[in-house]
Amino acid sequence: MIFLAQMPAAPKMPPLPEGPSLDRVRGPIEIPAYEPWQIILALGLIVLFIGLLIWSAARSRRKATKTTSPYEAALAKLQAAADLSTEDDKRFAILSSQALRRYFENEFGLRSTSRTSEEFLLSLKGNTQLDESFQTTLHEILATLDQTKFAQQAISIESRIYIVDTLKDLINKAQVISQKEGTHQ
Repeated sequence: MIFLAQMPAAPKMPPLPEGPSLDRVRGPIEIPAYEPWQIILALGLIVLFIGLLIWSAARSRRKATKTTSPYEAALAKLQAAADLSTEDDKRFAILSSQALRRYFENEFGLRSTSRTSEEFLLSLKGNTQLDESFQTTLHEILATLDQTKFAQQAISIESRIYIVDTLKDLINKAQVISQKEGTHQ
């Protein structure tokens, strides 16, 4: 210890120059991982996606509950044909024929909408579910409707009523056959 005391004193260092003071120094700048507009956009997309999911679920639930049987649809279309085309015979014939054909296609699985009346009637010849009187009546009605559609034959009010009643009767008979034999598709 004495040895340290005997050492000559170190020369004095000059004073430090004036520099920035430490009281004005700021800490590190925080850089966020995401900008505010990116967060708002992401939240908006998430809300939109959830809204679309809810909308599609509600829409599919509505569709599932509103399905009507081919029988009910055919009767409704037939009534619409009678109501909507009181002045237009050709439109009445087309709509009435479509209602009947779609019923047979949906209820019995018979291709009928893409065929002529003759082709459709020929496909029924081997059908044992629909008896001969049914097929004869169906042939007469389709022939009358075809004459109106293609030959512009006029239909009287009495004929319209007879056609609508006969078509309803045919659809009712076919529905009974379908329910009895369990051929509903």
